[in-house]
Amino acid sequence: MADESITRFETAGGARIYRLPMQVFPSLRAYAHLVIADDYVALIDVGSGQGESDGHLRAGFARVADEWGERVGWADLDRIVITHAHIDHHGGLNMVRGLSDAPIAIHELDRRVLVHYEERLALSRFRLGVFLHHAGVDDVRRTKLLNMYSGSKHLFHSVEVQDVLRDDDLLDGRFRIIHVPGHCPGQVCLQLDDVLFTADHVLPGVAVFLSPESLTAATGVDHFLQSLRKVKDRAGVRLALGGHDRPVHDLHEAVTKIETAQAGRIARIYDLCAEPHSVAELTSVLYPSVGAYDELLALQKVGAYIEYLDQRGRLAVANLDEVAENEASVPRYHAA
Repeated sequence: MADESITRFETAGGARIYRLPMQVFPSLRAYAHLVIADDYVALIDVGSGQGESDGHLRAGFARVADEWGERVGWADLDRIVITHAHIDHHGGLNMVRGLSDAPIAIHELDRRVLVHYEERLALSRFRLGVFLHHAGVDDVRRTKLLNMYSGSKHLFHSVEVQDVLRDDDLLDGRFRIIHVPGHCPGQVCLQLDDVLFTADHVLPGVAVFLSPESLTAATGVDHFLQSLRKVKDRAGVRLALGGHDRPVHDLHEAVTKIETAQAGRIARIYDLCAEPHSVAELTSVLYPSVGAYDELLALQKVGAYIEYLDQRGRLAVANLDEVAENEASVPRYHAA
């Protein structure tokens, strides 16, 4: 990762926010946010714990003291908040736990990922295998994709969670919690004064990853669109800071653009279903040159849009007799 300076923001109430850049995967940058308000110190997200991520987080924390003159160290943390249970946001907890005993908070729907991580990884891998089969991915390719999915996720191990978050909670008397499922079941935004931490919910330059609700409850396109409406006109928000991508200075405009892009993707897939297609066939049309791990993400994204259209009766299974007779058959969808 090219050296990126730490960005400082201040809320209307005088809290200081330091945006700490991390290279969480070889092709993905993310941000943790260190919040200092009077004698209260909180860290929002901790990176992936993979590659250089831990080192970047430690270095960023040190630079806040060295370059900005904040008298803060790991022992001063009062709170660690995990915005959602994806590895690029929580994987650094094992490292952080060796430096701080600050209580960890996460939404109740994502708590199980942290406290029963090994179990959730095994079960998620199994469900993903079933999804890939019914998407039309052949056995050889499916095995390769599942191995990629597991990857280095085994490097993380379960941790205890001290506090669970729910919609409209006021965490530590400071952060208003907004539950925004879709990208992840327990994803939350946090509002502090006039600043909204949007995690992976509102990212103006990044296509948010969505997977089918059939894989994990409270994910998928419908939940995502509902959650966008929930924050679109959030009162009193001057600045939004996501877990990736640039800061947002007009939340309403950013959400409107995301909604428009989502409508375009839904329409594109519906139009392609003028002829019957499996999820894998649609993915090859929409993402013809995607490779490696991105192919796995693309298959799930297409599956999420197919699920959304199917739930609304806009699609039908063209090979219904075959699917009804053989549970191993691959459904091929066409516009109803």
